[in-house]
Amino acid sequence: MNQLYLTGFLVLTAAIAIFAIQNSGEAVVKFIGWRFQSSLVVMILISTAVGVVMAVLLSLPGTFRLRTRLREQAQRIAELEQRPREVEPKPIERPAPNVGDE
Repeated sequence: MNQLYLTGFLVLTAAIAIFAIQNSGEAVVKFIGWRFQSSLVVMILISTAVGVVMAVLLSLPGTFRLRTRLREQAQRIAELEQRPREVEPKPIERPAPNVGDE
């Protein structure tokens, strides 16, 4: 699975690099009175980096929740594995069949 992620990451990186190289003109960003002028390559790389950081930050709560749940389940499994050693089930006693009662 890690190789799949690495391959996807490399393909995405190559696509971003090709896009950035082919679009190397000037870009102007205006936002609430703020004005920033730079090459389009820099804008693309900054936007991509901001997107990656936001995706990681948004996935953190779910990751922590899953890790906590996994830890709780591992503790529960350990408790349940210890239980049969503490209490052994008693064998079921069945009455012997009477051969002459037919």
